[in-house]
Amino acid sequence: MAALKRIYVVIHKDGLHLVKAAHRSQALNHVAQKQFTVRVATQDDLVKCLGGGVMIEGAQDAEQLKLEEQSV
Repeated sequence: MAALKRIYVVIHKDGLHLVKAAHRSQALNHVAQKQFTVRVATQDDLVKCLGGGVMIEGAQDAEQLKLEEQSV
């Protein structure tokens, strides 16, 4: 059985996108792929960025963040 698809609005600083997707992360990923490139950091990337003051950020699932906010 095919997953139910909805139309999501993805808001970006350059405008709105209407995306038909199975879930919101799929819709966001569709728009983000046009805006960003993501790859595993190389040793050279780490040396350059950390040396320039760029800190390593910890990513967390948006749904997990909602659960943590509700429990506070």
